[in-house]
Amino acid sequence: MPDYNLVADVGATNARFALTQADVPDLLDIKILPCADYPSLEAAVSAYLSSTNATGLISKACIAIAGTVHLPQFSLANNHWRVNKAKVDGALGVQALWVNDFTAQAWAMSKIATADLCLVKQGQAVAKGNRLVMGPGTGIGVAGLVAHDHGWLPVMGEGGHVGFAPTNKLQVQVLEYMWGKYEHVSTERLLSGSGMMDLYHAVAHIKSMPPSLSSPADILQQAQLASPDELAYQALRTFCEMLGNAVANEALAFGAVGGVYLTGGILPRMQQFLLSSDFIQSFTNKGRTSTYLQQIPIYLCIAEQPGLNGAVIALDHESRRHNVTA
Repeated sequence: MPDYNLVADVGATNARFALTQADVPDLLDIKILPCADYPSLEAAVSAYLSSTNATGLISKACIAIAGTVHLPQFSLANNHWRVNKAKVDGALGVQALWVNDFTAQAWAMSKIATADLCLVKQGQAVAKGNRLVMGPGTGIGVAGLVAHDHGWLPVMGEGGHVGFAPTNKLQVQVLEYMWGKYEHVSTERLLSGSGMMDLYHAVAHIKSMPPSLSSPADILQQAQLASPDELAYQALRTFCEMLGNAVANEALAFGAVGGVYLTGGILPRMQQFLLSSDFIQSFTNKGRTSTYLQQIPIYLCIAEQPGLNGAVIALDHESRRHNVTA
């Protein structure tokens, strides 16, 4: 019987799984399991393995997950799971490599094919310059890529939890509205799937417009119709403007002269809306550093499974590192 490697990309909404075989990078038996359908990550792992007849055949595993992976147990910020790494390893039958989900996204961007990128903003990338990987899904992730030998290494942080910084009167009013709900208003509180409803209601409150939509999916759909819902449209335009500023802040922090790579589950679903919005203007509107930012190219990842592919790269990197030090 063949041995398999298992890779997982676990977010707050869905857990994605796939298998690979030695020296074959292709993803096999990709399945997407809704987190809400399972009481724990180990239950989802067991269900996936049973569905693929791979129970007992896993030789290596990499779990990319939106959590504090350096701890033996941790809770996910946006769903009900309390992850016990030992229990998950027990379900796998091997000790997994655990990485942050956006570490996997960064690994994926280190080897992304041109065909899987959409140019958002032109620029002149520095060949070995630092890169920024950032994007909204259920939450918002931020990571850097720095050149190392002949490749790249991810640099992780918690950039999605920095304080939200408004840049105009409307955004100040949004922040004031959010202060009425939260002690700390982070970027993620507004620029994510989990935050989009708050932004929608904030804009409704400020403009005295009655909110009628009840999910981020509804906002995305209604804002992009030929005759859009006006409140959804204004909320999503504000989302793009805020995102441009937030991405610029992180690009400055990382010194991302090698380029910005936008990932996550939301932006590919609003690609044309993003391109026609004030995102680029907001990104470059930084006073004395505007010229610096104007030189940075921005790409949108449109690959189907960047998280899983990044987990494959992370597992391969870890194996090579152990082989060198052995």
